[in-house]
Amino acid sequence: MNRHDRRRAAALAHRTGYLHRVVGAMRSGMPKSGIHHAVVEHDRGCGIYRGAGCDCVPDISISGPDSVTVIDERGIGRKVVRS
Repeated sequence: MNRHDRRRAAALAHRTGYLHRVVGAMRSGMPKSGIHHAVVEHDRGCGIYRGAGCDCVPDISISGPDSVTVIDERGIGRKVVRS
């Protein structure tokens, strides 16, 4: 394993933030058509409130026309159907 591979593996193991989770949820079968509203709830001590990058694991939910998908820390969505 060369230096580039080691750095990539270290970065993937210590990911913070949320964009990789949203992309992972979109790839894992979320509906691609329609309008969806994403809500990202950062922790109180997150760096985003200090002008830095996100350094927490925020709660993410994506609302669609008939359901809400809650995205876990691995980027896997769990769909909750609205009643």
